[in-house]
Amino acid sequence: MTKILSLLVMLLLTGCFRVGPNFKSPDATTQESWTEQSPRIAIGQDVEIGPWWNNYQDDTLNVLIDYALQENFTLEAAAYRILAARANLGFAIGEFFPQTQQAEGSLIKTHISANAPNTLGIDRDFLDGVLGLRIAWELDFWGRFYRGVQVAYGEYAATQDDYQDVQRILISDIVLAYVQHKTFQNRIAVLERNVAIQHRSAEIAQVRWEEGYESELDYAQAVTLWKETQAQKTSLEIELKRTLTSIAILVGLTPEEFSCHFTINSEPVNTPIDAAIGYPAEILYQRPDLRRSLDLLYAQTARVGIAVTDLFPRISFTGFLGLECASDTHSTANAMGKHLFSRSSLTFFYGPDFAWPILNYGRLENRIKEQYALLNEGMATYRNQVLEAYKEAEDALTFFVKSIEETSDLEQSFKYAKRSVDISTLQYQEGIADYSRVLNSLQLQVAAEDAMAQAQGNIGLAYANIFRSLGTF
Repeated sequence: MTKILSLLVMLLLTGCFRVGPNFKSPDATTQESWTEQSPRIAIGQDVEIGPWWNNYQDDTLNVLIDYALQENFTLEAAAYRILAARANLGFAIGEFFPQTQQAEGSLIKTHISANAPNTLGIDRDFLDGVLGLRIAWELDFWGRFYRGVQVAYGEYAATQDDYQDVQRILISDIVLAYVQHKTFQNRIAVLERNVAIQHRSAEIAQVRWEEGYESELDYAQAVTLWKETQAQKTSLEIELKRTLTSIAILVGLTPEEFSCHFTINSEPVNTPIDAAIGYPAEILYQRPDLRRSLDLLYAQTARVGIAVTDLFPRISFTGFLGLECASDTHSTANAMGKHLFSRSSLTFFYGPDFAWPILNYGRLENRIKEQYALLNEGMATYRNQVLEAYKEAEDALTFFVKSIEETSDLEQSFKYAKRSVDISTLQYQEGIADYSRVLNSLQLQVAAEDAMAQAQGNIGLAYANIFRSLGTF
């Protein structure tokens, strides 16, 4: 008994052999600075970003985000995945201890045929009772269970990163839909103003036609432009409703419930025109999806180790300690119970054993190759994800800067388009210009003002895309 216990202690103490590779973070291509440089973009290590959506200074938007973080069902599902992964981690840790620790008991009535072989002089009719404790403990001699904990921990950390990634996407999706909704509201208001102007222009053309100063062609063209602009307004109203239903689903409500809880006013969104961001290298640990990929690589590295342990013998310690008593047909149940708990009914066995798959015909080696291939695939995917993240960030920064420049130019364009409408209308009323000038001026004004409204909305969209791509929230 002492020798066996000494062997068990030795096996436990030497159970630090952990075969297989240890995790090493893959090298990824990073850049030192952003290619888009602008006074509108502040870059620094000490930049305090905070909840970036607060920079829109919109209380309704802040309330929507807070509500969504509590009620969104995709986020709730991600939270349950964390709980499941944490339970799996606890299960993996439990593998370090005896895998089987169970109480056993049985009471079996046996009757052996008189015509069976070797039955002369033995009890053929008896009751057998067993009560005891069985233990089976596979020792973590090669680090198999240690690697299993690493797998479970990597998957658990990945679910936490996934939860944060769902938050990142959810917040940015709400902001993007909200800015789009506000932009459609602004564009509809623009068209409504132009519809009123064009209606007035059509009335002037009608009067001049009825009084014989101009032909019916001017009036027909005026009505055509007026109704066409009204049709554009209807198209925008469809998109306006779509953005509203998108926001409702994101916050976890039906469109009907959303209309009862929230109201989005028609005031233009307060678009930020300055963005404070950090250095490019910070994107590697700011984006939850990149951290998730690293955690899964950590788990996959451990899976390689588990596959390697299959090449080595599994060493276990098994045992049973209990009581066993059998009675013949002439014994009473009380008498059997009395004998079962006597010293003479003690039964036990214990000892080490091992299992070693000596001939596996290349199965185990190919399983190791498979796990290595999956590990290398994950590393290549991670490196590509880093490049895609930089692309998203650079595109968002360029979109932001150029949208500001575009808005400034379009404001000037609209200013002169509006002026041209006033001049051409006056000249038409005085009879010194034909209606084609008025028509062209009205068309230019609609296009310029609508483009200006879109460009203003693009600034808000680009601002949200910047922080979506950086992974900050």
